[in-house]
Amino acid sequence: MKASAKAAFAALSMAAATAVSAQGIQVQVDGNALYFPNAQPQYINGRVLVPMRGIFEQLGASVNWNPGTRMVTAFKGSKEVDLRIGDRMATVDGSQISLDVPPMIINGTTMVPIRFVSESLGAQVGWMEAERLVTISTGAIGQTQIVTPPQSLRRVILQADEIVPVTLDQSLSTEDSRRGDRFTATVRTGSLENYAEIPSGTKVEGHVMAVHPRTNDRPAILDITFDRLIFPSGRRVRIDGTLTSLDRQYASINDDGVYHARRRNGAQDQRMVYAGYGAGAGLLVGVLTNKPLEGTILGGAVGYILGQVQHDQRMSSNIHLDPGTEMGVRINHDVTASW
Repeated sequence: MKASAKAAFAALSMAAATAVSAQGIQVQVDGNALYFPNAQPQYINGRVLVPMRGIFEQLGASVNWNPGTRMVTAFKGSKEVDLRIGDRMATVDGSQISLDVPPMIINGTTMVPIRFVSESLGAQVGWMEAERLVTISTGAIGQTQIVTPPQSLRRVILQADEIVPVTLDQSLSTEDSRRGDRFTATVRTGSLENYAEIPSGTKVEGHVMAVHPRTNDRPAILDITFDRLIFPSGRRVRIDGTLTSLDRQYASINDDGVYHARRRNGAQDQRMVYAGYGAGAGLLVGVLTNKPLEGTILGGAVGYILGQVQHDQRMSSNIHLDPGTEMGVRINHDVTASW
């Protein structure tokens, strides 16, 4: 690497390292709040940088990313905008423009300067210092821009081994469901406005990891996992969640009404699956693996599952989970989110 390139890279790394998190900064497009589900806006050298795809797609532009050249190219109608990671020179319709702050990658997310991107695509941008609010208008010049008061974001902190109680939104079964099928469940808050600061109406999205219909004496198996929280505002936050039971032998409840997983068999990472024993809904039973129940893993898991089932429940069957079925989502890694 040439000396000049090294110096530029060092400067860029220092800028990223000293970036001030702009969690308090909000963005509105035509008066509607814009949410970024993963990385949040960053305030660097007097400029707000936001996740690349979130802003381009909101402004109606398509975006391409070339990892080899580290080049971002956006298209909207006949307009083309080109930016390169770490480069203070951008190109708009063939003309070069100098940037105060270059695009950069922060914690694995490509961040771009919101004012330059928006104005390059024909939008108007405003900054309200007191409210820490970026306003973007995509209408014609001179059009009155609607600005709504910025919302005060609330923070949710979920710790590993906490359990979020949910009810299934749609049917799942070992006869109709397929591996990879996505589904949602609603966070159960009862008569309260929230559960562990998760607001009423929040969804948890998951997918089917493995599904095996009943064959002879082998029970049906339904293996599901949970991937993200979807807040009522539309904001999405990734989680690593596994299926668990809300029964007392698997979960305890603290004074705040929050469930916590109990450790069983000395296995901190134990998760659960539905097994086709007993009633048509199946039984929730533990498995000592984090891998989908496929191939040779399935055979060993069935034997372990059988050891947890009482003799009078060992009549194998298929599994049918109806909407409203209650279950728990065990959080495997700490999650911090705002809504």
